[in-house]
Amino acid sequence: MTKQPLTAYPILRLSIPLAAGIFFMGSYSFPIPYWGWIGMMLATCIALGICIRGRNFRYRWWFGVGTFLLFFLIGAFRMQCRWQHVHVDWPDESRTYRGVVMEPPIEKPKSIQCKMALYDQQNIVLYLAKDSFAQTVEMGDPLVFHAQVKAPSNEGVTFDYASYLLHKGISGTAYVPAGYSKKGNGPKEWTIKRKALAIRERIVELYRCWGIGEKQLPVLSALTVGYKADLSEEVREAYSVAGISHVLALSGMHIGFLWLLLSVLLKPLEKGKVLRILRWLLSVGLLWAFAFIAGLEASVVRAVIMCMLMELGKLSGSKPLSLNTLAIAAFFMLLYNPSYLYDVGFQLSFLAVLAILIFYDPLNSLCPFRIRALRGVWSVMSVSMAAQIGTAPLVMYYFSNFSVYFLLANLGVAWLVPCIIYTAFASMLLGVLPEVRQWIVWMLDKMVMALNELAEWVSGLPYASLSSIKLHQMEVWGLYVLLGGIVWYVKVRSRKAFIVLLAMVALWLGGRCVLLVF
Repeated sequence: MTKQPLTAYPILRLSIPLAAGIFFMGSYSFPIPYWGWIGMMLATCIALGICIRGRNFRYRWWFGVGTFLLFFLIGAFRMQCRWQHVHVDWPDESRTYRGVVMEPPIEKPKSIQCKMALYDQQNIVLYLAKDSFAQTVEMGDPLVFHAQVKAPSNEGVTFDYASYLLHKGISGTAYVPAGYSKKGNGPKEWTIKRKALAIRERIVELYRCWGIGEKQLPVLSALTVGYKADLSEEVREAYSVAGISHVLALSGMHIGFLWLLLSVLLKPLEKGKVLRILRWLLSVGLLWAFAFIAGLEASVVRAVIMCMLMELGKLSGSKPLSLNTLAIAAFFMLLYNPSYLYDVGFQLSFLAVLAILIFYDPLNSLCPFRIRALRGVWSVMSVSMAAQIGTAPLVMYYFSNFSVYFLLANLGVAWLVPCIIYTAFASMLLGVLPEVRQWIVWMLDKMVMALNELAEWVSGLPYASLSSIKLHQMEVWGLYVLLGGIVWYVKVRSRKAFIVLLAMVALWLGGRCVLLVF
């Protein structure tokens, strides 16, 4: 557990009010004119200047409050700008729109789903009636269609689908009947992200050409390049119940394995300052290229930023504090796109890393084994337990279940996933040698099959998952406050802290009883 005080993490102290401002404006949105925001932030800056000029130690609290308020206002202002860009009052009648297909279309039972960027800079989800024309639509195609675009709604779904789309930057949805759409004039329109996604499509097609098994192909595509469109509900359910669904969504674990591989391959470039700079540029460039191929998911972006900062620390000869590195990633991601705060992947990713930073050392120090191999197993279990502690309340809130045998499943994942990633990478490099590729692809297929069988076996164990867990948002906040109280008690171990901890437990249980009644 970290021993440094909060003052050792200045960016963390700025990230907290920034996130608080985003959350406040996202939950209690009310429009404020731009001049109002400018006036409030300017007044806060003037107050901070007075506190600094005074050079009086007694003003330090006012300076802290002013700094908190300034970044709170910045977060709230960024969130309002985001909402004003996404919210659109669409006309009540059908009109003709023009745009470009942003991502590879997804085939649905009765339609073809396309994410489109209209030429007026709004993003929408388009459902084309499944006909011969819709089957030919590809990413980058300019489209002209005639339909009524509507704001996202929750009709026919059991969760807040409208907010989910709005936070993803989707301003509307539309269904286009057969014959009401056509391709626009001109060639395909490509951006860096679309080119990266096209590379991902080619990699998935390459897996198909290699003859990867029907059940293994979707898992391999999700695990290595983040392509999840072909994953069946049965596979998703098995991995979720087993407590290893995180392997199907690219995250810090996958980036960590890739970073480790790059560190080994680029090790000869550690001699000399110029070579170290070149090593940093190559590592960062390759990691960001992979992030684009993976679709710039929030968890992947977080991991790449952290790796980039830690590589920069190596370049300067210092070791940056991990918690500060995590805070820097959160700060700039939220500043760029405040809707990241409402992304489930963002929340789970940051909480998992934060929990590992806090709980890994105490858990690992409890190791009862002296044999090196067993200590390695315990270390893997400590990482898994720490991450589970940090993410369990959110997992129960979003997915209404808790995996009982997550430790057992993650022990297998810790060895299988890196082997699959490295073998897939080797298959790309050695693909030009048919005989060698044949053996590598065979091993790759068998390892993914073993991962699937592990998920199915664990999910089939008695009482593998505690399902139908219903938590209120306030209960989740209460659990994290309670978790903070436990950390505080373990650190100070005083009678006062124990009494406060018991009071917090009693309050949480009392609050849960009230919520169950009402």
